Amino acid sequence: MSEQHVSVSSYHFRRSCDGLVEVLNEGSYVMAVYNERTGGVRWKRVVRASQMQQIEQWLGEHYPARAKA
Repeated sequence: MSEQHVSVSSYHFRRSCDGLVEVLNEGSYVMAVYNERTGGVRWKRVVRASQMQQIEQWLGEHYPARAKA
């Protein structure tokens, strides 16, 4: 079986006002929800482990967890 490479650019990221960022695929299905307050990701759908790591790294770089004031 050949390994498929899916880039982060094939996903869309939508921020809500309550500190959550939704990760959507090309079909606009919610794949994961990232919490900016904690830096945690809750996966809603199955994604390859390598893609999960890549997306989680991207989220951490572009939406760093906020320090509590």
